[in-house]
Amino acid sequence: MSAVDLLRDIVRIPSVSGTEEDCRDFLAEWFRERNVDARVSGRNVWAVVEGKPSPDDRGLLLLTHIDVVPVGDGWTRDPWDGALEDGKIHGRGSNDAKSSAAAMAWVAAHLDADEIEGRLVVALVCDEETGGEGIEAIVDELPGYTASVVGEPTELDVCPGQRGLFRASVIARGRQCHASRPWEGENAVEKAARDVLAIQSLDLGAADELLGPATLQATVIHGGTRHNMLPGECTIELDGRPAPGCDNVAMQTLLEEAVEGDVEIRSNRFLPVRTDVEEEIARIAVAHSPTRRVRGFGGVSDLFHVRHVPGVVMGPGTSAASHAADESVAVDQVEAAVRAYGAIVRDYLRPKGA
Repeated sequence: MSAVDLLRDIVRIPSVSGTEEDCRDFLAEWFRERNVDARVSGRNVWAVVEGKPSPDDRGLLLLTHIDVVPVGDGWTRDPWDGALEDGKIHGRGSNDAKSSAAAMAWVAAHLDADEIEGRLVVALVCDEETGGEGIEAIVDELPGYTASVVGEPTELDVCPGQRGLFRASVIARGRQCHASRPWEGENAVEKAARDVLAIQSLDLGAADELLGPATLQATVIHGGTRHNMLPGECTIELDGRPAPGCDNVAMQTLLEEAVEGDVEIRSNRFLPVRTDVEEEIARIAVAHSPTRRVRGFGGVSDLFHVRHVPGVVMGPGTSAASHAADESVAVDQVEAAVRAYGAIVRDYLRPKGA
C-alpha cells in the first residue's frame, strides 16, 4: 500500500464535520497494524513515534484534519469514490485535507525510530472546518513537541503564518414608514450604505511583508421587506482578516468608531499568527519544499491552536480545489508531500552531532 492508496481509502469514508468516527477508527487501526502507537480521543486520532531520548525534549507535531465540508451542488461524479483517474485522486476531502493526512500517516508508519532523537506526533483531527472538538480540545493531551507543521493545501509552499479572523455585524436602525412619505421615517438601508462606505474608507495600516494587508469587507446585507415600505432595520455582515499591523482589537476599535450602526461581534478569537522565517522549523521546511516558495497562508488553519511553538502551514493540493465541486488532488502532489514531510521530520529530529 502507498500513501495514494491510503488517501483513496479515507476519501471513500465520508467524514463531514461531526461524523468523523469511521475515518478516525480506520486510521487508528491502520496505525496499529503498522505497530505505530495510536490513540483515539473524541473524534480525533493521534499517533506518536518515540525516538532516542532528546536532552531538550524535542518533538515535531504533524497536524491536519480529517473532517470535510458537505458535498454541495455541481458534482459530475460520485463524491466518495476515491477514484484514481488522469493522475488525480478524486472525491470530497481528497485535496482538503486528507491528502495531508495520508502523507503524514505514511511518514509516521515508515519512520525508523532509531533515526530520530525526540518524538514525532501526528494528530489527525476533527472539526477544523467548524471549530469545536478538534485540536483545540486535545492540544493538552498530546506528548510534548517544540515545532509544528500544519497540513493544508498550499502546493507545498511554506507558509510561516496566517492572518486572523474577525466577523461582525453592523445593524443600522431607522424608522419604518410608507415609501411615498419618506420624510415620516428613517431609511435604514441608506444608513447602512453610509456605513459600508465608511468601512471601505478605513485605514487598516500597511501590508505585512509576509501576510499581506489586513482586510475588512461587507459581504452580505439584509434590509427591507416590501418595495413600498421604508426599512426600519438593515444588517451588514462583515468578514475581516486582521494582520500584525492591524490586529483584532485594532480592527474592532476602528469599526466601532467608523459606523453609526450597532456593532455585534460574531467571531474574534482567531488572531494573526506568524513564525519568524529564521526559526529552525521554517528554514528546514523551506529546504525540503519542492517549490522553496515562502508566503502567508491565505485562510485560517489549526496553526492558531498550536501557536505556542514555531510552526508552518504546508501541504499538498491547491486552495482552488478546496470546498469545490469535483474536488481532486494530483498524485504527484501527494507523493511529493510524503518526501517533503519525511525529510522535514528526519532533519528536525536528527540526532545531535549527526
